[in-house]
Amino acid sequence: MKKLLIASAVTASLLGTSTAFAAEEVNVYSYRQPFLIEPMFDAFTEETGIKVNVKFAKKGMAEKVKQEGEYSPADVLLTVDISRLKELLNQDVVQAVQSDVIDSNVPEQFRDSEDKWVALTTRARAVYSSRERVGELGDDFDYLDLAKPEWKGKICTRSGKHPYNVSLVSAIIENHGEAKAKEWLEGVKDNLARKPQGNDRAQSKSD
Repeated sequence: MKKLLIASAVTASLLGTSTAFAAEEVNVYSYRQPFLIEPMFDAFTEETGIKVNVKFAKKGMAEKVKQEGEYSPADVLLTVDISRLKELLNQDVVQAVQSDVIDSNVPEQFRDSEDKWVALTTRARAVYSSRERVGELGDDFDYLDLAKPEWKGKICTRSGKHPYNVSLVSAIIENHGEAKAKEWLEGVKDNLARKPQGNDRAQSKSD
């Protein structure tokens, strides 16, 4: 089976100098929609002459690559969250890539110890509040505060099964333990203003 490098994002400078992409074309399977990343790939192509072919996957990337097996055209898997990255690793559709360019440009904490993935961007998980009803939350506010009784009936969120929330809960378990995570989840559930639904934009538009 052809195995692939996972990246959480890909930059022109990395692709342009890495021996992993010494070809006239590179094929990218991406969870990030093409129109969001094509400017970056266009700049890469202009600098290197290497064409980037992007195939957008809304879901099921791991299953798709596994089904394609050794005939998969994908060279790079571009994912957007640690839970999706973990899914690709669990399906064993990637291989280790050693690169001095990666090592010299990406800090060690953002590289897999087995060289099977590299993270090139980080994401802020922001909490948005109503300017009129809540005001600023303050610098000391964090996600654990969302379980406090004072927020009853005031929280809107995506589905708990969404990869972003799966990662958030995983982080709470890692940092505070399963018992605290369960307590927090119960508190947040009690504070929901409605059944979890929609995307991030839908939450900010909710009344």
